Amino acid sequence: MYNARFNKKGNIKTGASIWTWSKLKGNKPIETTKHGAIIGTCGKYCAGCESACYVNSSYRYPSVKNGHARNTIAFRTDLDGSFKELCAQIENAKNKPSIIRINQSGEIETPVELLNWVLTAKKYSSIKFYLYTKNLDAVRMVINTFENGATIPGNITILISVWHEYGVQDFQDLKQYDFIKAFVYDDGYNYTAAGLEIDSYCMAYDAAGHLDHNITCDKCKKCFNRIHKVIGCYDH
Repeated sequence: MYNARFNKKGNIKTGASIWTWSKLKGNKPIETTKHGAIIGTCGKYCAGCESACYVNSSYRYPSVKNGHARNTIAFRTDLDGSFKELCAQIENAKNKPSIIRINQSGEIETPVELLNWVLTAKKYSSIKFYLYTKNLDAVRMVINTFENGATIPGNITILISVWHEYGVQDFQDLKQYDFIKAFVYDDGYNYTAAGLEIDSYCMAYDAAGHLDHNITCDKCKKCFNRIHKVIGCYDH
């Protein structure tokens, strides 16, 4: 049995107070020292961004790949059991998380996976959950499951990953929901011409793609507040 595990220490980008959940990035087999070759979770949504994936550099550490692979296998083999394990980690934690980032690496593979995250957020109303995704089919199906979005809890935020033309129209179709935002990859593409206006930027990265270690997600909060709707991020 593979036990799903949160990273309770955060990382250099999120800050130490945010718990993260990660699976394998990409759509190709990734060789790990503990679990062999495991195919990444991004599937068809990987097109266009795999070579520039922000997770790439962290995979020089075998422990990172092994952890992501373990979580990937856990979700694929026993999704219900995995969510029970994750809930137990929250409940048994001496210091409860106030924020959880879903899929710090990897992608939602099925609508039922996203459904379980929404149900988990509903169960732990004092915790803010947020995720970035290109799996818009799963997003739409889950919205429909929750009375056309009316009963999705207010403590979860779904950020549609916009990459050039991808995701623009989907965001326009869904932006009426408070829990929907757009997270826009900015490499100079003319989003205004595509009908999308960025109203704020992730300030962790400057226009040259350099990371400011002093600006972390737990301090910024733009991605899971209800103030900024369309957030840009410079290529990095």
